[in-house]
Amino acid sequence: MMSEQTVYLIVIAFWSLAALHAGYSLWDGFRFNKFVNDALRRDDVVDVDGTDVPRVAVIMPCKGVDEKLHETVRKLSAQTLRPARVIFTLESKNDPAWSALEGWASEWQDIAHEFVEAGLATDRGQKVHNLLAAEQRVGEDIDVIVFLDSDAVPGEDWLAHLVAPLADDAIGVSSGYRWYTASGGIAAGVRSAWNAATASLLADERLNFCWGGSMAIRRDRFESLDVRRYWDRALSDDYQLTRAVRDAGLRIRFVPRAIVASSDQTTYRGFMEFARRQMIITRICHPALWRSGFLLLVNLTLGGIAVAAMTIAGLAGWFGTTTAGWLALAGWAFIMALAGARAWARQIALRKLMSPPDLTWRDFAWDVGSTISFGGGMHMNLFLSSIGRRRIWWRDTQYEMVSADETRIIERR
Repeated sequence: MMSEQTVYLIVIAFWSLAALHAGYSLWDGFRFNKFVNDALRRDDVVDVDGTDVPRVAVIMPCKGVDEKLHETVRKLSAQTLRPARVIFTLESKNDPAWSALEGWASEWQDIAHEFVEAGLATDRGQKVHNLLAAEQRVGEDIDVIVFLDSDAVPGEDWLAHLVAPLADDAIGVSSGYRWYTASGGIAAGVRSAWNAATASLLADERLNFCWGGSMAIRRDRFESLDVRRYWDRALSDDYQLTRAVRDAGLRIRFVPRAIVASSDQTTYRGFMEFARRQMIITRICHPALWRSGFLLLVNLTLGGIAVAAMTIAGLAGWFGTTTAGWLALAGWAFIMALAGARAWARQIALRKLMSPPDLTWRDFAWDVGSTISFGGGMHMNLFLSSIGRRRIWWRDTQYEMVSADETRIIERR
């Protein structure tokens, strides 16, 4: 049997690793806060009254009438930087979104718009298929291509802020991020907490990525990066664009003011299906990001198990002393405080960018509360459930991701 001293050393070792990761996560939260402050201070925005305003085409892939689709269309038409063209791209004219969009867009006075019927995808994701069909219609008179998800509701300055960084030749893509609001019940709160954990990573250019629901790229750069080749048989539009930019040695600029809110209703089952799908896609398309998150969770989990065992054994009198049990409990409380402080710092930064109803006290409570309670278990469950899996359901279609560059369509509902 191991000596008491050896057990203490093992517990301290696991606790130390967990504490180091928790300390790093707190620094990450403060870094995100500083990143947001710097972005607000620069206030990069297209001068819409200037003489060199870029001509922008917005591509919006749609399937079905999303809960907030009408609001997304309304906000798109209210942008301070007016799109030169909006291209709605759908699988079929029979999609109910087609007629709904026609009615809403008919009210536009100064924005040209068109519809693209992409047809069924055969060897790539349907969304990617729709995007490629729409991109063919952009035209050489366009300077910048912007992609917007149909369930993402942008602010009125969203486009002006998203496009501005592309004036820097070192920037390949500028990207926002989705913020899931916590309003709408327990499932919405859990989804918001899960999604929030990724937000602060975007300040780190070594790990950040394009988010397909709010991203912009110069049209000539789309050509020079040969994005069509990266998308040809892919499932993920944003991770593949991330690869194209990285392979060219260019940077991805996260634009805090291009964060868009989503408040559509969900169920716990629906959230878990969505989150698991995202984890599988991330594992296959961005393995470095997946590994980074997984190793962090493993260290925190091992530290938690070791300290919990020491706490119970010490306080129950099974092993060691009561003092050792209390010290172990205090040590774990310290780690949780560091992790909670990261969530707190993230929420403080987000409050400089968003306001109610997009961000309320519920978001703060779910973000911080989940971090110091069930968040680790939830994330670990999702990570473990993504290992070895390659088949996912997405919008009524089952796909098999052979690799980041190869997709098979297995079944349609």
